[in-house]
Amino acid sequence: MVFLGKPSSDCLPCRKRKLRCDLRRSGCGQCQRAKLLCHGYRNPNELIVRDETIQTKQKALARNVELSSSPPQTLQLSWEVRAREAFFTDYVSGFSRSYDDLAPLLGQTSATGHLAASVDAVSVALMSFRSNAPLLRQLAKEKYVAALQKTGQALRIPEISATDETLQSVLLLDLYEKLVNQNPLSSVAWMSHVVGAISLVKSYGDRIIVTQTGRRLATRLAMTLAISCGAARTRIPEPLLSLREDLSFLVGDTKWDFTAIVVDVVNLRADIASLRITSSSEVAELAKKLDRQLESLETTLPPFWAAQSVSISAHPLLFGSSYDAYQDHFVTQVRNAFRTVRLMLNGLIQKHCPPEMCGLRNDAANVIKVLTEQICAAVTPFVLSGDQQGMDGRFSSLQTLQCYTLIPPLYIAGQLSSNHALRNWAVYVMDHMAEAGRMKIAKDVANILRLTPEVDYWQVYSMVGCYALAA
Repeated sequence: MVFLGKPSSDCLPCRKRKLRCDLRRSGCGQCQRAKLLCHGYRNPNELIVRDETIQTKQKALARNVELSSSPPQTLQLSWEVRAREAFFTDYVSGFSRSYDDLAPLLGQTSATGHLAASVDAVSVALMSFRSNAPLLRQLAKEKYVAALQKTGQALRIPEISATDETLQSVLLLDLYEKLVNQNPLSSVAWMSHVVGAISLVKSYGDRIIVTQTGRRLATRLAMTLAISCGAARTRIPEPLLSLREDLSFLVGDTKWDFTAIVVDVVNLRADIASLRITSSSEVAELAKKLDRQLESLETTLPPFWAAQSVSISAHPLLFGSSYDAYQDHFVTQVRNAFRTVRLMLNGLIQKHCPPEMCGLRNDAANVIKVLTEQICAAVTPFVLSGDQQGMDGRFSSLQTLQCYTLIPPLYIAGQLSSNHALRNWAVYVMDHMAEAGRMKIAKDVANILRLTPEVDYWQVYSMVGCYALAA
């Protein structure tokens, strides 16, 4: 507020002409003589104080604009918004092939419902996993608790529980557990969500396979439960076998056929761990049988899944004289999955093969040599790309996700290979990933391979979160 003093009572024409007004009641004499229209006299009590708040604010803002040498800052987005944006951009759209139905499902549901809450929990968990930030870990836990509560409420309502939306929420909660809990043998929650999802699917009856979305969700459940059992060293539960049988008439691709063999491999490892199978020769024979099945299945892969060999000059990130380039990361990941499971089986053959079956042992050694070198050749394009493009050496966000899935194959290749140069190269590449991709877990696995290479492959697989990152 600005005090202006006592205002003049003169009429407006006199004030403008700077004349002394005679203030006559009948009208200003000065205006009459000049034949001007008189507007009357002002109230002497008005406008002693004038509100100039707006004008003062405008003047202050104008001064700030003139004095400021930097552009105005943009609005800072919350961690939840940033995490969800990164989840859909980098993971759902850019990396994974398993979540094509998530965005349409999310668009049909409430923004405050259990599916949205589950997406928030997984989004923050993935960002926390990649950044290793304590603040984000705590926020992810809070989001997870909220998602658990909302999903639990939905499961208690029959007309809501038997929906694709609810099954998707449960699968996302399982995804959260695999990102956060990296020890399947010590975490009760490691299996709880997928086992609950199987019960949920059973309650659906045949409705789950009527819609395309339902079939895709059930297929992903079947695949992820098999992997969960492998990491937990437990046999595949009977409900999963029944679900696979129901889906077999509707789903038919290489990945599905591959996981059918993985089911048998998981059961074999569980039977060995539980001493259900104690005969060394039986273990070796069963492992060889499964290895032949995988080798045969590989011959049915489409021609465009074959590698293109690329020769380049010597480079620290190249093992040998050439590397293998595949159509895309998905093909690379599936091909490495074949190699990894075959390496597991041939490792079992070497470990359990009795002396009288030395031919089988020698065959396993040759297979291991070929497969480990193929894994190394498949890794190079993904760690070399930034260097070839002349960038600052840092991995892109997508490249970092891709490299996470290369760590377990690299580990088992270095673990089983009798070639010390190959093991040292695998350690070097993981050290490079840790530096270029800010991937702390790559450094951790490199140290395991360097110091304690007897650590089980599935433990490393769980540490890296590859269950969650399977394309």
